[in-house]
Amino acid sequence: MKSKILILVALFVTTIGFSQNNPNNTYMTTFVYKAKDGMVDKFEKAADKKTKMFNKEDGSIIHTYKVLTGDNMGVYERYLVGQSNKSYDLDRSDELEYWEKNVSPYADPVGGQQRWMWEEWAQIGDQAPPKYLTKTIIRFKPGMRDHISRFIYRTGKVLEKRNPSAFRRVFSPVSGGDMNILVVFSGFDKYGREWSNMDSTWEEDYNEMFGWEQQSNDEMMRDKSLREWNGRVRTTLERVDF
Repeated sequence: MKSKILILVALFVTTIGFSQNNPNNTYMTTFVYKAKDGMVDKFEKAADKKTKMFNKEDGSIIHTYKVLTGDNMGVYERYLVGQSNKSYDLDRSDELEYWEKNVSPYADPVGGQQRWMWEEWAQIGDQAPPKYLTKTIIRFKPGMRDHISRFIYRTGKVLEKRNPSAFRRVFSPVSGGDMNILVVFSGFDKYGREWSNMDSTWEEDYNEMFGWEQQSNDEMMRDKSLREWNGRVRTTLERVDF
């Protein structure tokens, strides 16, 4: 059984060569905005109207979250989800024109558009996007992604066992930013949530599933793979319910 798991992990972590032209991949496009001084309400109302007009059908759905912690506290991150490679051939000129005319007067972009590939092997849960997201950006040294992916995969399996209601999504960059990163979104609806009572510890479950002292070994390789500066950055986001 363990050998089968290792084979699966090897397959998962060697898929980084897929490009945005792969018809089997699912993508996400992200946009980040900061409301202009004194225009938070106007921006939210304008973005709400635009979202309801253009972004409520499959293939065009956008979720908006507000950053609660860190240097970008207060900015809005908008996630255009469920994209295929064909989605980028669509004519969205009407939508973009509406945004420029009716929403952009109240907010400034923070950076540019970025495109991401959904790493389906790391998914936990199939529920709707939760109220809160913990967003962890993992920056790794070139050629060291396998160690990060292995740790993400294995911690996910332990998390599924210990918390069946958990939510997690992982994305890798396709265009618009640093290529040697992974972004992990973990979600929850209440800070005071309860976890399942377990007789075993996290480390005991990890080592039972993947081998003797494997957690400490995987953590060691993860840490060696991280960049010395800003290897992991974590922020908390709250969904904006327009």
